[in-house]
Amino acid sequence: MKKNDIWRLALLNAPFAQEATPLDFLKDLESGFLYDLIKDEPPTVIAPVLHCIGYEKSLSVLEKCQVPLQKEVLKAMYLGDMVDSGILLIIAKALKRKIEKKG
Repeated sequence: MKKNDIWRLALLNAPFAQEATPLDFLKDLESGFLYDLIKDEPPTVIAPVLHCIGYEKSLSVLEKCQVPLQKEVLKAMYLGDMVDSGILLIIAKALKRKIEKKG
């Protein structure tokens, strides 16, 4: 089994948001742009983003990350409380500011 297959399986079994979240606007972004937007964020920020954007886009973004970061993000997805709307709102505001700065 290749490493990417392991990440796919792990991500496939990860919890994803079933309801609307403040991060839903990220679903419309191209995965390369989204990766550039979050690549320097800690796993505790990346995990809720992936949690809210669904499997396909999450997989595309996660595959662009280096292996150590992939591990930390998946760990955070499984162990973190990623449905807290207050945290998601803070992350959404910060990412919207980053998008505005990028133009």
